[in-house]
Amino acid sequence: MQQRIEKLRQEHDIPGASIAVIEDGKIAWARGFGVADLASGRPVTPATLFQAQSITKTLTALATVKLLADKQIALDEPVNRYLTGWTIPENDYTAKVQVSFRMLLNHTGALSNPYPDGCCGPKETLPTLQQVLRGMPPANNQPLTVVRIHGSSFDYCNGCYTVLQPALESISQQSFPGLMQELVLTPAGMNRSTFNNSFFLHNKRAIAIPYDVDDQPHARAPMRHPILSTGLMWSTAIDLARFNIAFTQALNASHRLIKKDLAKQLSIPSSSDSRSLGFFIGNHDADKKAQGRYLFHSGSGNGYLSLSIISLDGKHGAVLLINKAPNPWLTTNIPQYDFIKRSLKAINTTNEWPE
Repeated sequence: MQQRIEKLRQEHDIPGASIAVIEDGKIAWARGFGVADLASGRPVTPATLFQAQSITKTLTALATVKLLADKQIALDEPVNRYLTGWTIPENDYTAKVQVSFRMLLNHTGALSNPYPDGCCGPKETLPTLQQVLRGMPPANNQPLTVVRIHGSSFDYCNGCYTVLQPALESISQQSFPGLMQELVLTPAGMNRSTFNNSFFLHNKRAIAIPYDVDDQPHARAPMRHPILSTGLMWSTAIDLARFNIAFTQALNASHRLIKKDLAKQLSIPSSSDSRSLGFFIGNHDADKKAQGRYLFHSGSGNGYLSLSIISLDGKHGAVLLINKAPNPWLTTNIPQYDFIKRSLKAINTTNEWPE
């Protein structure tokens, strides 16, 4: 299987990949393929850090559900009650129904895009979170606002998960990185993961260099942004596999990561028959499917692609991270994702995962 994955990596011209596989509820193997740095030939290892991209949203969702339960705040309460310094602007869409935490979590909040072109590269001036929310320079987005009827249909929403960050900070009176460390990273045993937004600026030896489609280091990556909650966690395939194992242990028995009833809330359909509060629901190929037996989330960003999948019983899963991708805010053509899907197929076929 690993030989097949390496052949696929070469066929798809992927510089490097980090993969961890779960079998019988444990990490069966984890290894790096290819290189983290084309210039030096530095290999990918299981310890190499990648930006997890939108897999981060699953962890943000878990932290939200966990914190709200602790503070006895209902998921259907309006988010504006708990925001300070900035609130979701009132308009014709919000006049009758306020945006709730549930709407943000299940992507029905209908908020506008906080980074229209993939801002910001390492050398670009970084706006503050308040500047992004208000659409003020040096942020290059329009002010965040509800842009269509909300609360009913699923429509993938980076703006929704953006608003969760200041809400969680206001409720907890902690920084988002500190809160995520306390609520998620430490209890899940994610010892290598971090929300540090600058450690790589002067020392890139710990990370996989993000490459554009021409195999040149991505000009706008590693991406930096004041919004951490949507996709800026740095992690490893092993750490993300540990999260999956911890979550499914909580879902089926118990784990200190989260209570069983809260894990259940995160895993059942919410805004559609294949979307829960924290995951997509589907089959062993990470295709969305009603009543699927797997929970998954993918991620796409400047120079990084990712996929994390786990069966509901926690027995089978995988995490795949690669360091080559175009800017997904400027194109929907991302052929590198085919490597991830075909590698997953090689894994689940070899290990005979139930569909």
